[in-house]
Amino acid sequence: MNTKASTCSNSKMAGYLNEQLAVENAVVDRLVTRIHETPISDLKQHLEKNLRQTMNRQERMYQVINGLGVKPTDTKANLPTLKMPHRDNIKELKDKVESLTIHNKEDAKSAENEIHKIKEDLIIEKDGVISYKILLRLAEQANIQDAIDTLKQNLDEEQSMSDWIIDNASAMIDELWPKIESS
Repeated sequence: MNTKASTCSNSKMAGYLNEQLAVENAVVDRLVTRIHETPISDLKQHLEKNLRQTMNRQERMYQVINGLGVKPTDTKANLPTLKMPHRDNIKELKDKVESLTIHNKEDAKSAENEIHKIKEDLIIEKDGVISYKILLRLAEQANIQDAIDTLKQNLDEEQSMSDWIIDNASAMIDELWPKIESS
């Protein structure tokens, strides 16, 4: 590959990597929030581990992007979320008033919200797996070994957390279900 083609290839790859770095930047903020919000202790421990891994992924990505001669981004991407259909405003207000007077209803809403967040956790992890698989293939095509090694490690970490959520979803739902059922 000639130098001009190599420079172009490196520049494009750095752009793709910066896109994923923006995702990792946003994931850090979300993980900090999730760690404080989740009532499930086992999930909290895995989210803490995932936060450390995400910060390590940021650093590795930062190093590879720098090595390609491009400034790593500090922007934060918009993460995928599950949008719930809007409910009727009067019904929503009535539910809020009820939740202030009926403790079980608030517990149920909190448990339902946690299940919603767990689904989002999995969507974000699966998104990371797919993104890293694509980035890995691009790095292989461009023959950028530093990127290949980093992307393989990042992919393994994303896959591990995704697998953990899937493997433990039943236990988490079992823990939350009594609160939902009692409302």
